[in-house]
Amino acid sequence: MEQQELFPDQSLIDPETLFKKCTACKKELPISAFEWTSWSRRDGTGKKKSKCRECVKDAEKTCAYLKTKIPYPEKNYCCPICGRDSNNLKEDFIDPYSRANKSSWCLDHDHETKKFRGWLCNKCNSALGWFNDDINYLRRAVKYLENNT
Repeated sequence: MEQQELFPDQSLIDPETLFKKCTACKKELPISAFEWTSWSRRDGTGKKKSKCRECVKDAEKTCAYLKTKIPYPEKNYCCPICGRDSNNLKEDFIDPYSRANKSSWCLDHDHETKKFRGWLCNKCNSALGWFNDDINYLRRAVKYLENNT
């Protein structure tokens, strides 16, 4: 059933009565506490971010603070996970609208303790995020790959 059939008049939907769980603070919050993502689903409908505004703000503050205290990696630095250096990472940014004008390196930190863990390339940092920084997920992923390659 299409969304339009379920909610023919969008003005009747009260965003304060719809709830979503923040992946960071784990609180059930009104959907209005979440920003829209910059991309949409395949069917064209929008999607809200997985972290609430407060958690996003807190993470941005933490990263900004750590970046003032932690020196940026040197030119010959390699990602400790994939082993690529800045020159090898440029191929990730072929799209002119991508992160091409941004840094090759992401400041990785523990989201609970806010402790700096290291500099990672964007792909490796994103991969850890998709695995929720959970070592058990990563172990199962390694086991899966070992058994299926």
